[in-house]
Amino acid sequence: MSDLTIWGRTNSINVQKVLWACEDMNLPFHRIDAGMEYGVNKTEEYKNKNPNGLVPTIDDDGFILWESHSIMRYLTRKFDQHKALYPEDLQICAKIDQWLDWYNTVGWPPMRTLFWGWIRTPEDQRNLKDLESTRQAFVQTMAILDQALSKSPFIAGNVFTIADIPLALLCYRWYNLPIERPVMKYLDAWYVRVQARPGFQKYSTAPLT
Repeated sequence: MSDLTIWGRTNSINVQKVLWACEDMNLPFHRIDAGMEYGVNKTEEYKNKNPNGLVPTIDDDGFILWESHSIMRYLTRKFDQHKALYPEDLQICAKIDQWLDWYNTVGWPPMRTLFWGWIRTPEDQRNLKDLESTRQAFVQTMAILDQALSKSPFIAGNVFTIADIPLALLCYRWYNLPIERPVMKYLDAWYVRVQARPGFQKYSTAPLT
């Protein structure tokens, strides 16, 4: 039995990663709303836990940790009884880490621009020219995923791992923004597969906000 507390709002992509991993492991937790309209994350008490003032942060029976990918690694190493989400095989773990890093350095930055531009920026303040330029560039980013998924059913190999979680959340935004998207055979098929996961169904089906 875990004694796990998670700080973060459910519409945060970084919080959703952790909640999804917990759901797929049937891992119980207590969640506290934090960030944006909920506040909390800029308080002195919170920043004593996470000096960045960002979400998520976890407290696992007194052990404090932040950064969503680090949290996913930690929780799956500790609680995944089947060792499937973050396997012990060194090379598989390296592939998982590669794609988690790729998400941070290549995948998320342009998506953040598209997401904020289309979802969190008032219509009369949007720079449509810049958004279209970013969309065109992001098509090439998605093509990298499509090519990788032509070689295996999941991004790090034959089984679903934590590497698929942030990429699926990224693609949820991609597929639900009001933009043009080309058909990508392997990416589209993988996205259908990951939508069957319990964590996706519980934490990645709400309208984008």
